[in-house]
Amino acid sequence: MSFLNSFIHGGKLTEFLIEGHNPDARLKLSSADVDALRQQMQPGEVLKAYIAGRVVMSGAGVWVLTDQHFLIRHAVQSAITRVEVRQIDRFEAVRGRYGHTVRITVQGRLQSLYGVDAQLAMAMHQALQSIGITSSFEDKPPRGTLWAAYSGPHPSVEDCLSDARQRLMAA
Repeated sequence: MSFLNSFIHGGKLTEFLIEGHNPDARLKLSSADVDALRQQMQPGEVLKAYIAGRVVMSGAGVWVLTDQHFLIRHAVQSAITRVEVRQIDRFEAVRGRYGHTVRITVQGRLQSLYGVDAQLAMAMHQALQSIGITSSFEDKPPRGTLWAAYSGPHPSVEDCLSDARQRLMAA
């Protein structure tokens, strides 16, 4: 089946592996992500930022920061890891080969995502920094820009965040 997936998703794989741009990094949250995350959020909890990318050897992943918790969802796992914001030690985002690589240290344990959109990573960095979490963001010019010609329009970061807030608040 993975052989057939390469034909179906060939354009995305080319963009990701050769151009270093993850075409799925800045999309609105999927319904499956919203449903899973909503079950873990407390009533009145508000989304501050989210990022989507890839987890090594695990597939797609989404990290969500609310005013109270940091939620980690891996597409292959049914469980969501929920961490209190005060347990976060450090966050960093650096430009890597496949977009931004972000790392978070929670109580001495490191987790990472790669192929993350730079602007969503910046929004996460700013949200964490605003609540006193040690956070760093490094940006460099992308390796290539051909992807912009055939990738299609992406929603703005503000659109992504406002859509996620509305959908997560809906009962």
